[in-house]
Amino acid sequence: MNQDFNKIFKTPKYTGVTLSLLSMFVLAAMFVVWQKVPNQDPLESEQNISILCDLKLKIPVEKILASFKKEYPCSFSVNFLDAKEFTSALENKSGSNADLLIANKTILRKFVLAYSNYGQGIPFAFENLFNSPPEQQSNEPFVCSIKNDTPHSHLAFALGRYFSAPSRGQFFLAEAGFTGVNGDIWKLRPTISVLVPKTYERRIKDIAKKFSKVEGVNLDVMGKDELEANATIHLISKSNAKEYLPDLMIGYKELTPDNKSYFPATENSRKGLVCFSTRYKRTAIRFFNFYNRES
Repeated sequence: MNQDFNKIFKTPKYTGVTLSLLSMFVLAAMFVVWQKVPNQDPLESEQNISILCDLKLKIPVEKILASFKKEYPCSFSVNFLDAKEFTSALENKSGSNADLLIANKTILRKFVLAYSNYGQGIPFAFENLFNSPPEQQSNEPFVCSIKNDTPHSHLAFALGRYFSAPSRGQFFLAEAGFTGVNGDIWKLRPTISVLVPKTYERRIKDIAKKFSKVEGVNLDVMGKDELEANATIHLISKSNAKEYLPDLMIGYKELTPDNKSYFPATENSRKGLVCFSTRYKRTAIRFFNFYNRES
């Protein structure tokens, strides 16, 4: 009986040391995965975002806000004003208490951006010129402009990204006859991967923390020297796994001449390079501009 038993149930070849090492490996792997999972601050249901909005956007904006609230509970206090009322509110600075301004960039640039109370904004649509009188026509986009010192900036930026997202706000804007934009793919807290020289890594990580607090996005900053970065980018670019390319590169001089995976984040600077295949082009560019202001 004992012999038959031993034939069926053989003693494992793994020693106690081997099993301990395997356990340590599994735990380490679990820890790495856990570290990679972004820490998402839960949205507080009591948050209220105050909005000043151009009246001509009323129909699509109401639908967008209702859709946003279904996904992420929050509340909005919206004041819709026609062009004359909106201009008057900005001239008198009575609109400067709103967390978010939604209007054409032409108006905001003239009355608000000069005061530095609000950011440049997230573009989300262009006006259909056939439906507007000549005096109200503009080639500038409509934008969501967030107040610099609002305590709800992360939610306001999320809403701005929602407006410009192809699968979210763009649907309602197209339905209302507005021309859309090529916005980022929607995600409440997108993760932007950033490749930087090792000498800049610590500084850029500090700036990334500030940006993350303002916009509510995650930034994964990794440092590599120029030779290693070039080799890595070149290798991935030639493969079928381009989704693993960093969304943004900061501080490198040039990529190899045959590499066509990146474009300059700004027209007059190649210190920031954005990946063509990233799903978060606009957010990556905003971080690069934020980095330039903080540097």
